[in-house]
Amino acid sequence: MNFSQLFKQTNGQCEFSPDGRLLAYTNSQRLVIRDVQSLQVVCQFTCVDSIEKIEWASDSTYILCGMFKRRVVQVWSVQEPTWTCKIDEGSLGLIDVLWSPDGRHILTTAKFHLRITVWSLVNKSVSYIKYPKATKPGLAFRNDGKYLALAERRDCKDYISIFVCSTWQHIK
Repeated sequence: MNFSQLFKQTNGQCEFSPDGRLLAYTNSQRLVIRDVQSLQVVCQFTCVDSIEKIEWASDSTYILCGMFKRRVVQVWSVQEPTWTCKIDEGSLGLIDVLWSPDGRHILTTAKFHLRITVWSLVNKSVSYIKYPKATKPGLAFRNDGKYLALAERRDCKDYISIFVCSTWQHIK
């Protein structure tokens, strides 16, 4: 049996890209991306703080790093290592971050579930979804990625709202 050398990683953050060609892992503030076949470093990025969450875009071209204590998300491109994006949630805080199915929109959830902010990497637009109840069990995309169902809490009542993902508008 042959074994590779050990690679130091922190916080259990180790994710294969959706296409299975790349492996991303964190080492404190550093994000390292390796080729799965050769284990050679493809890209290496340094974030503003310790990385608490990493997640690949659906097409494996972008990867995001969530730093919840800093209320910041940094996004990196594997194909263009000089390209970068930094999202700052500001005073509302940050408790979760995830990709939309198209891999070009990022959803951040503010502390106390005050709102979900949708950030577009395509046209740099920002949309807000108010009153989310919870993101983990209360948010789901349709298989084709066209619609988002979200559990909401308005006026002390629970609702399921449907949003169209092309415009992030509430439709039902």
